[in-house]
Amino acid sequence: MKDLSFHLNRSAGATAVEENMAVDGPFYFMLHDWTWWTWSVTAVLLSIGLTGYTGAFQVALGITGMQTVVMLIREKSLMAFPVQLRIAYGCLLVICLIPAMQWLFWLPAVGTFALIAFGYCLLARALSLFPWNRTETLSGELLLRTFLSRPRLARVTESERGKGCAGGMCTIAAQVPKRSQNGSRPTLTS
Repeated sequence: MKDLSFHLNRSAGATAVEENMAVDGPFYFMLHDWTWWTWSVTAVLLSIGLTGYTGAFQVALGITGMQTVVMLIREKSLMAFPVQLRIAYGCLLVICLIPAMQWLFWLPAVGTFALIAFGYCLLARALSLFPWNRTETLSGELLLRTFLSRPRLARVTESERGKGCAGGMCTIAAQVPKRSQNGSRPTLTS
């Protein structure tokens, strides 16, 4: 079954259902992707926690832990990018649980809402820069491409690593465009 991505196009002022992941608009609502739903529930729980119901933070951490275990079982490697991402996210939530650091919960809350609404994952982009996750040397151009390019789910379907990946919007392929083959500078909006 193909993943159906719900796409809101501001310029057209209408909604459209895409039968592939080549969504090219500003919003990414992936209603048929279970990981999108777990990130959505996590974002809501973090927001509830920020309003004073701090037990929601522990529930969000529990969901992240369960998601990590599922990805670890599926990927069979701690080095798999979906597993790395969830471990890093879980570590961030654990750090935020320290009483003196609870003010920091706004960061994963805003970041998770950015992920579920716009497909932009700052944590995935930062993790993509670790030496074991990249295939090119670290450069200013790579940093610009990593942090300033818009997410594009079509790159997931073009990449062998991204095909069939649950939560494809958190893959390196969806977040960071490849270096241009013809030597020209890649567009930051591709």
